[in-house]
Amino acid sequence: MTIADILRDMSGVWEGTYTVLAPDGTVLERYPSRQEGRMEGTDWTEKVVYLREGAEPAVRHYRAIVDGDSVQFVDTEMWGATARAGDQAIVFTFGWNDRPRERIVEMSMPTGDYRTRLWQHFEDGALSRLTVIEERRVPGAEPERWYVPAGA
Repeated sequence: MTIADILRDMSGVWEGTYTVLAPDGTVLERYPSRQEGRMEGTDWTEKVVYLREGAEPAVRHYRAIVDGDSVQFVDTEMWGATARAGDQAIVFTFGWNDRPRERIVEMSMPTGDYRTRLWQHFEDGALSRLTVIEERRVPGAEPERWYVPAGA
């Protein structure tokens, strides 16, 4: 199974909760989210909505070109590299261009309509926080098509 296969299996709409922890386990923040992912041909697109209490929803769009186990992000705000670990898990290392001292390592292992993701945040090489994401796929929900690949 390639990363492209795993992403195809993860296509859909996911709702869940982000829980941000200090390295000692103290809960810093918890908020709901909605993630919509779509794999079409070699294009992976994502729309993520962060729903923090008392704030307007924060919406981010991401696009990557996927060829087997090669993933190249097409984004001016972030960089990222993805690797497959075994047949089902993905390790995604990424960061934001405007925060060059921070690196994030995401580990995920989707299983059917349930998945968890763990972000380890590092600043200047030291663990600064953890984000635990637990999500369930919304049955029958279709992700928004905000980007149409050539030939689709």
